[in-house]
Amino acid sequence: MRAVPFAGPFGAEVLDLDLADPLAVTAAAPDLRRLLATHRLLLWRVPDLAAERQIGLMRTFGPVLDESGTGAEWTLVSNVADGGRLGDGEYLFHFDLEFTPTPLEVISLYALEVPERPTHTRFADGVRAARRLDPRTRADLTGRSARHVYPLTDARGDRRYRLADLDPGAPSAEHPLLWAHPVTGEIVLTATAMQTDTVLGVDEAVGEELLTRAWAVLYDARNVVRHEWRVGDLVVWDNRALQHARDAVLGRRTLRRVPVGEFAVTLRTDSGPGS
Repeated sequence: MRAVPFAGPFGAEVLDLDLADPLAVTAAAPDLRRLLATHRLLLWRVPDLAAERQIGLMRTFGPVLDESGTGAEWTLVSNVADGGRLGDGEYLFHFDLEFTPTPLEVISLYALEVPERPTHTRFADGVRAARRLDPRTRADLTGRSARHVYPLTDARGDRRYRLADLDPGAPSAEHPLLWAHPVTGEIVLTATAMQTDTVLGVDEAVGEELLTRAWAVLYDARNVVRHEWRVGDLVVWDNRALQHARDAVLGRRTLRRVPVGEFAVTLRTDSGPGS
């Protein structure tokens, strides 16, 4: 097995590992975890990958979650398939389940169907962004936390969620703006364009100016990888290190999703965290 780094700022394509061979995948587990910790985004190009092989690979990173509630351990991110989630809309940058105390750990998507017109998922590196902060912004972020929110009803992904606009009881969680990754210990910039509501403990205008400075580094083109999907692509990423976003989908698109984490939130058919 070997990894070929992307031309961009992070990520790598993994070669010479037969995902159809469970014994080979199990034997490679320590190296796979090391590669994910190093590159944060991994790509395989594997035609006709069965769901059980995707699930088997993901078990090397931790406990696979059943977001479907049926025991299937996979769901479809699709605008055409029965039971598919998320529809056609745009989704701003976020990390999945950031509105809970324990976000998902690792996420995988496998492309079953993609439109003729290119369709993308974009990734922004919170670890790299934290390293690239100027001294003033780093000092202003250090020791501060932000509230992350998610709606119970309207879950459009093309606008920032604000607690004042959400339904009563909408889930929320507080996370440090500079967060030590629980596996690697690296510092991660966690503010997101979709679900970060407010910086705690400062005036709103000060908090918004601080978020604007943080996002300028995080979403700089030099800190973003844009993956154009092909049928047979399997993308695995560290959800606690990377944020992801997507443009509106034009045409038929179906991706199979298998996540790893401590607990699942069952996605509704019309909304949910977007990829």
